[in-house]
Amino acid sequence: MDLFSRIWAEFPASFSDKDVLLVATGRRAQTDADQAEMPELAAKLPLILE
Repeated sequence: MDLFSRIWAEFPASFSDKDVLLVATGRRAQTDADQAEMPELAAKLPLILE
């Protein structure tokens, strides 16, 4: 599984591709609803790839 597939797999299915990109990179702040839907992942965002 490639890196992008692994990232997408962590997000709830209700997120659009655009939302995944924006939230994962920190370009859109997480809403309270986002955090409630994915509490463990929300704590790790934004993703920083090294």
